[in-house]
Amino acid sequence: MLTRVEKLMGEKVKGLWSGTFHSVASRVLRVEANAIGFEKNFTIMDQDDAEVLLKHCLQEEGLDTKSKKTPAASTLLSMVSYARNTELPLDEVIELKYPRFMAFTDALKSVAERYKREKRRANVMDFDDLLTYWLELLEDHEAIRNKWAEQFKYILVDEFQDTNKLQAKIVRLLAETNKNLFVVGDDAQSIYSFRAADIHNILNFPKEFVGAKTFKLEINYRSSPEILLLANGVISQNKKQFKKTLKAHHASNVKPHVMGHMTPAQEAQYIVQKVARSASAGRPLASMAALFRSAFAARALEMELVKNNIPYEFRGGMRFFDRAHIKDVLGFLRIISNHKDRMAWLRVLPLQADYGSRRFGSRLAKYCKCFTARSRPHRLG
Repeated sequence: MLTRVEKLMGEKVKGLWSGTFHSVASRVLRVEANAIGFEKNFTIMDQDDAEVLLKHCLQEEGLDTKSKKTPAASTLLSMVSYARNTELPLDEVIELKYPRFMAFTDALKSVAERYKREKRRANVMDFDDLLTYWLELLEDHEAIRNKWAEQFKYILVDEFQDTNKLQAKIVRLLAETNKNLFVVGDDAQSIYSFRAADIHNILNFPKEFVGAKTFKLEINYRSSPEILLLANGVISQNKKQFKKTLKAHHASNVKPHVMGHMTPAQEAQYIVQKVARSASAGRPLASMAALFRSAFAARALEMELVKNNIPYEFRGGMRFFDRAHIKDVLGFLRIISNHKDRMAWLRVLPLQADYGSRRFGSRLAKYCKCFTARSRPHRLG
């Protein structure tokens, strides 16, 4: 984004901030961490680390993590995340979205509290902490709020329909001083309510910011008129919306079709038949694509393509930083940066020779003793 801005301006951009809510939050917290009781070298956990820590918390609270009746760490992480981003009590979230676990409500609340304590003790944050503590800084520390609100004289937020309550509050507080706020979004594309996105943030924007101007972008450069006709028909049924009619920039094309299949295998066979017919008619394979919501859903089609000797290229899969050997290396780097990082130690220790043996325990104890001695401040004189 910054590169595009520099190309448009024809010069280097200095002082402009650009990033996701979480990346900007990280930059702010690196400066202000001490105000909320963290050290500035805090570690940011990814989802895997957060789940491992939550699993330990479940075990330490006496819950059987192997029982199917107990929520998995990933499920509990989703509960806690939704509660924090909607600012709803955890017991209300459990009743609303996870009623099968209501019998564990008190225990899960204790686990969530332990999880919070363990993160602070290890000087680590998860992704939700970045927003929560950024908002805490702005709400509870007037001098800090005024400093950052003064620094950001102009604020632009993209995809505003996907913001949650925490993010909307952060934006309001930062825009409080200069009142130069520009948001871009489409209420008809609000699809992340399951992740706590609140469509009312964009729908109520003109009411909350009296005098705000609204600009409608109704020319669509992506889809054919046939697709837009279908989209306009569906969108017109929305009870709460900004009225708009999308118009296509492209010429007329084929109508979209919806096909229902009983199994993934049947769906894959149908797609391969369509691909084979199109290829026989002279259409290059490189001009065809199948889109999936998740990589897992592509397996049936992959098998069918291989069976029919149709070459294909798969895009997606595991991200670089999610690969095991990369996470192992990062574990060592995290310990160097933050020796309190419990999750990094849990990652690194099993990689050591003799891990779990008495010999290893004595070597670790000796190291910890030396490390503590080196960490202790020296007296002068």
